[in-house]
Amino acid sequence: MSELEEVYSIELESFDNPYPLWYLRILYELSNGKYFLVSRNENGRIDGYLAAIPRKDGLCHIASIAVSPKCRRQYVGSALLQSIFEICSSDNYKVFLVEVYLYDYNAQKFYIMNSFKPVKIIPHYYGRDKHALVMIREEV
Repeated sequence: MSELEEVYSIELESFDNPYPLWYLRILYELSNGKYFLVSRNENGRIDGYLAAIPRKDGLCHIASIAVSPKCRRQYVGSALLQSIFEICSSDNYKVFLVEVYLYDYNAQKFYIMNSFKPVKIIPHYYGRDKHALVMIREEV
């Protein structure tokens, strides 16, 4: 199984409307590979991933992050975020943006614990009546 196929398996386990494999390939390309991170467990299997897309305005968009359900609440997601913060900061990206489903309070809590702040709502972002909350973290 390829690395992206493992990521896709996590995507399927994690979301009601998962990204298709072809879209994960696009995210990998847009991230230049450098900003597409995976976390591996002690058996070498991928247990989480993060895809970020750097923009020219100093902003890094976290396009997707997911952790295998059996590995959640073990700081895999936080470790992935901390890694992308370090990588992006060294490349002079100072603002991080993520969209999260408006009623996914666990995800919002996760991002708040990682210094993100809610800034606005995008109506129908995930489909009809499925709004997104935009959250931002700014490095000082």
